[in-house]
Amino acid sequence: MTRSSEHATGRGRVGDTADDVLDLWRAPARQGQALIDTAAVWLFLRRNLLRLCAVSAVSAVLAFGFALAFLTKYSATAVLIVDPRAAKVTRAGGVISNIGGDAVAIESLVQIARSEGFLGELVDELDLTKDVGFGGYGDDPEKARLSAIDRLAAKLSISRRGTTYVIDITASAPTAEASARIANAAANKILKDQTALRSGVSAATAREIESRLSELRGRVSRAEEAAAELKARLKVTDAGQGSTLLERRIFEMNQQLVLASARTAEARAHFELLRKAGATAGDSLPQSVQSSVLGALRAEYARLSRQSADQATVLGPRHPAVTSLNAQLADVKRQIAAEIGRMMSAARTEFLEAEQREADLSRQLKTAQTESGELGPQMVKLDELEREAKAERAVYEELLNRERELLQVKDLEPSDIRFASRATPPARPSPGRAILAVGALFVGLLVGFCYVFAREWRRRTIRTTAQAARLGDVEPLAFLPLLAPKVGKTSEAVKVPDLTPWLRELCRDLVPRRGGDKGRLILVASAKRGEGRSTVAVNLAASLAKGGQRTLLIEADRAAHVKKPPYGLLDVLSAGEGLRAAFVEQRADGYTLLPYGGRRVKTPDAIGALMNSVTLRAALSLARRWFDVIVIDGPPALDSPHARFLASLADEILFVVEWDKTSDVDAALALERLEATQAGLLFNKTDAARLKLYDPEQSRQLESVRLAA
Repeated sequence: MTRSSEHATGRGRVGDTADDVLDLWRAPARQGQALIDTAAVWLFLRRNLLRLCAVSAVSAVLAFGFALAFLTKYSATAVLIVDPRAAKVTRAGGVISNIGGDAVAIESLVQIARSEGFLGELVDELDLTKDVGFGGYGDDPEKARLSAIDRLAAKLSISRRGTTYVIDITASAPTAEASARIANAAANKILKDQTALRSGVSAATAREIESRLSELRGRVSRAEEAAAELKARLKVTDAGQGSTLLERRIFEMNQQLVLASARTAEARAHFELLRKAGATAGDSLPQSVQSSVLGALRAEYARLSRQSADQATVLGPRHPAVTSLNAQLADVKRQIAAEIGRMMSAARTEFLEAEQREADLSRQLKTAQTESGELGPQMVKLDELEREAKAERAVYEELLNRERELLQVKDLEPSDIRFASRATPPARPSPGRAILAVGALFVGLLVGFCYVFAREWRRRTIRTTAQAARLGDVEPLAFLPLLAPKVGKTSEAVKVPDLTPWLRELCRDLVPRRGGDKGRLILVASAKRGEGRSTVAVNLAASLAKGGQRTLLIEADRAAHVKKPPYGLLDVLSAGEGLRAAFVEQRADGYTLLPYGGRRVKTPDAIGALMNSVTLRAALSLARRWFDVIVIDGPPALDSPHARFLASLADEILFVVEWDKTSDVDAALALERLEATQAGLLFNKTDAARLKLYDPEQSRQLESVRLAA
């Protein structure tokens, strides 16, 4: 006795729409295994193989045809090399040096060659707006030019080869000659631009220097004339080495004064020594003040003294010879005194002369210093004028020399960029047919995989236990097969499939423990009608009854096939009595049925009020005393507001989804409306043959139960 029911919608991870595809890597990652589940990949390919092959084949054929029509082209490559070795004609060189080994400068050169300005000049140079392969669209010449630039940018590749100094210029065109012509033209333009840049900058700099030289020339002339005029007015003459004659004279007079002071001091010391020694100094004079005459007189005096002493000893002091010797000694002594007096006079004269010389030099130095002090401020101004004139001339001469160098070397500087290889017309187009075929096959496979992946992604129906687990606190319990209706279990002659063989194990888990005084209340719910909820409820009640349980099946939703409702649940709730009178014994299946009823209640508001009433709670409490298990065939959760009330009273909720028909969104919303903290999930109307492509183990279990039944 069953009816269909419909819609549910719930809580949980509703956003997981491509669950079967995502399970290829989610489940292994959660279990700490390999990143991709190979078994899931194999199942994915098995169920999509024909569709994948068909879409891939069609896409590959279309891609190959498109490639033959639009992608076949000729490519030619010109190669430039940037020589890092520095080559100079002169030591100074031009204003801009060659690129050399600067890797950043090479990359910058490549980026400039890819710019729209460079490509625009190349389009104008080759007149590509009139070329069939590059001609722009539109009547406006500027728009046509911009279109040609865009096409050239797509077909011209300019790149640096790795980290080398080699630059590849590859052009693609409909003809071999055009590709070689464009590649060589682009390479030549790069060379010309770099050469023109260096020579142009040098020439422009030379012209700018020339425009400034005339001004500098006048400034140098004015500065030098001002310095010469002031020097003439001051009567200043250069003495060389950066000094004037007056400065040189003061310097030399300082030196002479020092020497004169030294001589004066020396003469004073000589004179003072002689003066203090006196005329009778004799041998007491130091060697430094003695003269040859004085020395000879002293030697003579010593000889005569010895001779007189010897004669006096032999002849006696009164002897005439001794007297003669004494007279000679007195004469020599007088001569020594006279010599010392003469030396003192000479020393005094020398001292006075030195002192006079020192005084004269000191006076002359003071006069020169006074004159120099008077010229000081004017000399400072003169020095400033001379420095200014010197600086102006230095700048003028430097710029003049640089101008001459630039004019001479502007066309002599060797370029560090040259052709390594010129482009030649290619013999074959690129890519070849084999490459196009491989590429088309790859594109076809990619499109095929994207299609089947997107198809699986868009399918939101529940097919596997992994999808069910993502609904929230839901435990997948059983897969029930899709069977044709079979006569045997009926309610008002409604034929239902026999699902009891697949519910036996579930019923053993649902059997209440013995000894309790209250029966177990099981709500069979679904999201929408038509998912087989009533079929599952009838088979569940029959299976429990066969297991020896006193089972009551309560219909909590009106069946679509019932034209004349019998006396049932709604009538009992409306009258508030007569519960046993509404029971219908299903003797063939062994359970008791409480029909939905509704003879006296017609309006939906009245039905809703009854199904959420205290009377219903009391009726269920009374039924728990009479039966071991009460199975409620509940209303669809998305269509009936009182489904939540029934869920709150149930001890167990069995949520039925139609395999590969009920969407995860509906199921999640239905569970949310039921506010079920836990629920068991039953897959109904499962196609065992198709289930094999998703869960082979469950498919084998379904088939084994069918064969055993």
